[in-house]
Formats: sequence, structure tokens, C-alpha cells
Amino acid sequence: MNNAFLFDCAVKLCCSDHVSGFISAKPVIDTREKLTEQRLNYVYQLVHKVKEKLLSETQGETEEKVIYCFKKAIELTCSDISCGVIAVEPILYDRNDKICETIEFYFNLTLAMTSSLQVSPALPANIQSSSINNSSDSKSAGDYKTIVVPVYQKMKKAKLKKGKR
Repeated sequence: MNNAFLFDCAVKLCCSDHVSGFISAKPVIDTREKLTEQRLNYVYQLVHKVKEKLLSETQGETEEKVIYCFKKAIELTCSDISCGVIAVEPILYDRNDKICETIEFYFNLTLAMTSSLQVSPALPANIQSSSINNSSDSKSAGDYKTIVVPVYQKMKKAKLKKGKR
């Protein structure tokens, strides 16, 4: 896994932070661009640490299978962030630790399922060249795209007192 692949994973996670409302559309303290930049840097480091840990645990697996399962784990984690399973303001856990745990959980789940279901992670040639070998970013009609659909949005409602409607 090269830096371009990890950066792509970090961007997907950051996009989910936008959808979930973790990075506010209209922040009070700083600009959205600055908050996005800071979060993207942090998430990149987070993904890099998780990658190193998972690579050390799965030394017997092929690189293609590890990349495939890691990509699927990122996609599943993004959906958990987007729909609110990983809360915007958690009380009982640290959000960033939960993201790491979720990536690891989904990686192990997909790794086990690809073995039991005999899934062959044959990546299309255009994805292999752009994400693994860090070649040119040629976009064709067959490229896969991840679309994050907003299904959860944190909304604060004013509390109405009885009799004052």
C-alpha cells in the first residue's frame, strides 16, 4: 500500500466526517477549509498507523488481498461514520480510537469472509495502476467510485416549554 492509496482512504473518511456533521458546514471558530485540512492530515496519520498494525498481523496474506480487504474496511467504516454509528460527539469512547477499532474489525471480517467465500480479490487493471503502483490517474468509464449518501444529520432543535407555543 502506497501513500496515494492511504491518502485516498483518508479522503474517504474525511468525506464521511463532512456527511456526519463532525466537520461543520458553517464552523464558528475556524474556516471549513482549515478544519478539513487539519482533519485530513490527522486521519492520514491514523490510517497509516492502522495499516502498519494490520500488515504486521497479516504477513502470510498476498498484498492484493490485504489491499482489497483494507479498502472494503475503509468503505464500511465510512458508512458507520456517515450514518451515525460512530457518533459525532461520543460520551463513552474516543471517536478516533473507535474509528481505528472499526477499520480493524471490518478488515478482519472481510479477510475472513474472502477466505470462507473463496472471493478472489482480482483488481481491475486501472485500479491497480492508479492505487498500487502510483501511476497516472487515468479516469475511464469502468472506474469505481465511492458515493457517500447522507442518511444521518445531527440537528439541534429548540426546546419548547409547555404553554409557550
